[in-house]
Amino acid sequence: MIALFPSPEPYTPVLYTLVVGLCGAGLIIFLSFLMVLTCLGDVLYTCCLLFLLPSTALALVTPMLWQGVATPFLQVLFLFPLIAFPLSVSLRDIPASWTATAKELGANRYQQIRLLWWPLLKRPATISLCVAFLCGVLR
Repeated sequence: MIALFPSPEPYTPVLYTLVVGLCGAGLIIFLSFLMVLTCLGDVLYTCCLLFLLPSTALALVTPMLWQGVATPFLQVLFLFPLIAFPLSVSLRDIPASWTATAKELGANRYQQIRLLWWPLLKRPATISLCVAFLCGVLR
């Protein structure tokens, strides 16, 4: 009988990259909405700077130290400050009064996200997503 997929080895890096990238994308979406709703960009920026180097080093060393099913998820957890850093920089520079101005102009929450926050966060979210996929490839 001929096997359709002879061995799982060639597909492991692709699967690993997809898991890290998709988990990173979910993290980016969750973080973006959380930061827009709570306006805690300065706190996120400070935490990202504090944990950026140690957690990135842990994320790069994790696949060498521990191989298992949960390794990509653990790596995404360690990559959190690196993935969140571009978002935190852009959220830190946005004036807090913009949301209040949008509300005064009659924009509901969906319109604020679509017309105000998404254009401002599009480039940092793309950078964060590319970093997540790159770190998945560099396994």
